Amino acid sequence: MTATPTVQPSESSESKTLSVAREATARAVDHLLSRQDERGWWKGDLETNVTMDAEDLMLRQFLGIQDPDTLDAAARYLRSQQATDGTWATFHGGPPELSATIEAYVALRLAGDEPDAPHMAAASAWVRSRGGIASSRVFTRIWLALFGWWRWEDLPELPPEIIYFPKWLPLNIYDFGCWARQTIVPLTIVSAKRPVR
Repeated sequence: MTATPTVQPSESSESKTLSVAREATARAVDHLLSRQDERGWWKGDLETNVTMDAEDLMLRQFLGIQDPDTLDAAARYLRSQQATDGTWATFHGGPPELSATIEAYVALRLAGDEPDAPHMAAASAWVRSRGGIASSRVFTRIWLALFGWWRWEDLPELPPEIIYFPKWLPLNIYDFGCWARQTIVPLTIVSAKRPVR
């Protein structure tokens, strides 16, 4: 049996790749510097995905503070971001995403969109074809549990008592970044109380 020789990239292909990478990096740096304010900062739009709008709408509904103008504006925005196949993505031009699609669908149902409307039926069919709610992220299922549409018992639980873990213990609350702490701490309380509205 003869050994197959390993093919090494030629020196010229490596140097060409390196040259292209350096050129792209230089162009990117030049572009960013051209957009920098003389005082050192950049100004631009900060956008997020539709889950933020959907979750805001769901939270307002849960708290009983929904107002018609905000509800209407959020629903219009959610509809405007829906792809032709009935899905929503987590970034502009991105692929369909299951949890984003479920949350946008639920928010639109709370806004009064009927399940047999073409845009809603398309979203629902796509969700079912991808494994349904059971395949979605935990946060999505927590939102649904708040409305009684998913069982709290079927969600992972993190007890609020973790706040008492000493700093030297692995997974103490201070091992998490601040953005994670501000999510984890309230979720421990919500999952302990298990409210349903």
